Amino acid sequence: MHDILAHATHHANWGRSLHYAAGIAKILDASLTGVFVSEPVQPSPLESMAQFPEFFAFVAEEVRSAQRAEPAFRKWAAGHEVPRARWQVAEGELSAVLAYVANWHDLLILETGTRAPWSSISELGEVLLTCGVPCLLVPDSYTRTVSVETMAIAWNGSVESIRAIHAAMPLLKRAKRIVLIHGERVAPYSLVDCKPPLNIEKHLEQHGLDFSKRAITVAPDLVGSELLTAAWEARADMLVMGAYGRARFSEWIFGGATRHVLEHAKLPVFMRH
Repeated sequence: MHDILAHATHHANWGRSLHYAAGIAKILDASLTGVFVSEPVQPSPLESMAQFPEFFAFVAEEVRSAQRAEPAFRKWAAGHEVPRARWQVAEGELSAVLAYVANWHDLLILETGTRAPWSSISELGEVLLTCGVPCLLVPDSYTRTVSVETMAIAWNGSVESIRAIHAAMPLLKRAKRIVLIHGERVAPYSLVDCKPPLNIEKHLEQHGLDFSKRAITVAPDLVGSELLTAAWEARADMLVMGAYGRARFSEWIFGGATRHVLEHAKLPVFMRH
């Protein structure tokens, strides 16, 4: 995990996601890219044609102002002990920009909460599904010191949870304490029959990771809440979990563990679809 991308909600101040990203980049000795996205905005129908040039001039100035923030960002990153940093400005629809720029990176860090740019959980979910890299979601209310000393893993045997654990391994290997929160196992659809079956506990042990286990046995619609409770009681610095283990449509309409965690998490959550 060498290249970290973090979305900047503003170009004048960096926001919680970038502060957290700097801490993670320091822990991993990784490079950090801050990206500011200027989304296309259409003039209001109430604005006259005469005001259109002024409106578009304002948008263009915002982009130029964002570009001028690069020296300040590099200096800020160096002050957080991240010497390899770059500032990127892009124009376009937010999820499309993040999906494109993420191709150059190993991890995308996003802010959640009332100050985040997402108009809905569905919009944030779209980024999770399309960016192509793991996402680390940081609540804007999270103020604890950036740490990976205690990590919680949500495990149900799904392909998504396997991918999440594999992607988070560089962080898990830096943990002093890992809690494996396991619920009802979801058998991933596969035409492959492994003998013996692949086993998460043996996989973690193979990587030299010590862990304790906590079982949760609740109805499916309560899994998200129980995961967050277990992670919080473990005083976890981060929760690792798969995202959208069932159809995206049903997650959005009926809820699900992913949606609940996106809406209610008070700690950083590492997700991989």
